Amino acid sequence: MRKDQFSANVIEQILYWIDDHIHEKITLDDLSRIAGYSKWHLQRMFYEQMSITAASYIRHDKLHRSIRDLKFGDCSIIEIAEKYSFSSQQSYTRTFKHVMTCTPSQCRAKRNHLFNGLEGEALCQTCQSLYS
Repeated sequence: MRKDQFSANVIEQILYWIDDHIHEKITLDDLSRIAGYSKWHLQRMFYEQMSITAASYIRHDKLHRSIRDLKFGDCSIIEIAEKYSFSSQQSYTRTFKHVMTCTPSQCRAKRNHLFNGLEGEALCQTCQSLYS
């Protein structure tokens, strides 16, 4: 098996593991232990295969899943933050705003306007992609 194919298989297994454990706090130590590689080597392999760091991949995956919960669910924002193992609601909101350009509350409020047929503030690009 070629080295790049082997690396792709390792990363594929890591992605499956992340998917199965997305509601837990996932660390690079966890991924390193699962893959059997040093953190440094695993980070390099992950970036070569995915063009994103493992930490960024996990953060984006958790955020996109949480957006579905905001869009379709009725859990509170703190419950969503806890569901995806953010350290606090503030940490979740800060991360969400940094990546998505609006807060979870703003995203949910815009959803409520849209679903109730109300005129209001235009949706941000992230929210537009969710509701189109």
